[in-house]
Amino acid sequence: MASLVSNLLLLGAAASPATASIAAWWNGYGAQILVQNETDTSNQIHYSACNSEGSPRYSYIDDRSLSLIESPKYGTPLAGVGWFEKAETIASIFYITTEGQIANTYVRCDMDTGFFKSDGNWVVSRGIVPSIHNNSGLAVVVLSSTAGYRVYYHDSNGAINELSYTNADQWHHRGVISQDDNSLPALAATFSGNNNISVVSARDERNIAVTRWNKDATWFRSTLPQPLQGGFTTADTNRTDIAVNETAPTNFTLPAWDGKTSALGISIDSSYARSLWYIGNDSSLHWVASRNWTWSQQANNQSDASWPQADKPNADLGVAYDFNSSMVRLYYTVQGQVSEVNYQNGSWSAWSSLATPPPSTPTADPSADPGLSAGAKAGIGVGVSLGALAIGAIVAVIVLARRKKQAGLGHPDEGSTTVTPDTPARSHGSPTAPASELTTKYEHDAWDQKNAPDQAEQVQQLDSTARTELCAPQRYELPTQNHTHELAAERRQEGQ
Repeated sequence: MASLVSNLLLLGAAASPATASIAAWWNGYGAQILVQNETDTSNQIHYSACNSEGSPRYSYIDDRSLSLIESPKYGTPLAGVGWFEKAETIASIFYITTEGQIANTYVRCDMDTGFFKSDGNWVVSRGIVPSIHNNSGLAVVVLSSTAGYRVYYHDSNGAINELSYTNADQWHHRGVISQDDNSLPALAATFSGNNNISVVSARDERNIAVTRWNKDATWFRSTLPQPLQGGFTTADTNRTDIAVNETAPTNFTLPAWDGKTSALGISIDSSYARSLWYIGNDSSLHWVASRNWTWSQQANNQSDASWPQADKPNADLGVAYDFNSSMVRLYYTVQGQVSEVNYQNGSWSAWSSLATPPPSTPTADPSADPGLSAGAKAGIGVGVSLGALAIGAIVAVIVLARRKKQAGLGHPDEGSTTVTPDTPARSHGSPTAPASELTTKYEHDAWDQKNAPDQAEQVQQLDSTARTELCAPQRYELPTQNHTHELAAERRQEGQ
């Protein structure tokens, strides 16, 4: 029965292409978003101004798109992490290429212009991972300057795998984190310190799966609202031995959930409560959270003034959050515009659109007055054309020079470590970073928790069954700093 369900899920995943084309994160300076527009036939990945403080500034008409050697596929899932360091925002971004490989680009912000400057673009999965599903999701976390990145994706069987990067080991495949079923492509991840990683995915038409890496170096998987038989499974549990406990009592159901959502989002507040976010098949935003180690439905009755309807059911969304302030910002498309839903200081603000799409080109009215004669039009046309050509040549030179400067695509000076699209890239590697950029401060920075318990808490769930809930208890402590730090040299290649 389990194998039948698995096959049906994979067939359904193959029938509908991945559309998780919005990603967001909080970098300590403001929210950063990525968007691949469905109507953009170039498949470019656009981004909000990287010098945005607070809410992102996004435009449909400027040329803020990532400069990439490895072309993204249409409908690629997007994932990224970022931080603010040395008076600039930095980001490491992941996507899937037209060849079905996982690629990364490492970018720094020109804080004067708001344009990213590329430090390189690499494929990181080729020859390393056994397979990648053609409808895979993507998620990424950064652990520290030494522990590096973790990238999560679906393999050809639909299982979630982990790809790891550290300066010492470079990129390598760490294996399957759970052999359980998944309904592709929805996938998200977050890191709450001391190696506590949560990876969330759509499991089936009734449940979300949460797979946690805990301090004992073991992956545990549980589901909600219906539990798994036995409470949880590990990465070693065979798929045929995993099943949902259909008879266990539950305290809620997932509203408007059919397992077909394009994206899931996850956030953690200052009390270490984890929240999950999705757009349901009713086009509405929905929220569930784990409080006191029990998952439950949250206030999903917000008005349209705060939680507007998405443009389509099971739509894409991106989530950015700040742990210290418990602020959450969600991004999805409303009335044709990328829009922001904002929770801050304990309340929901009115939603707002980030930008208005450019108007469509008006169609000429054939019944309109023809105006000037053909001869007059020709005479004017010759004069205007000559002038336009001269002005156009001057403008083109200026624009090209400016774009070249803003995008950071000029050839690097001798001794520079900047990589341009013309720079040959290793299959998996990165340029050597200056020694001044190597940092060990991360180990004492925002992500590290103190006083973590040696064992997971045993929690009495509502069905009276004791199972292990791996939420971080509130006695964990986070320092007050907000900024993650860059991994050394090769992490740029495409760190997680």
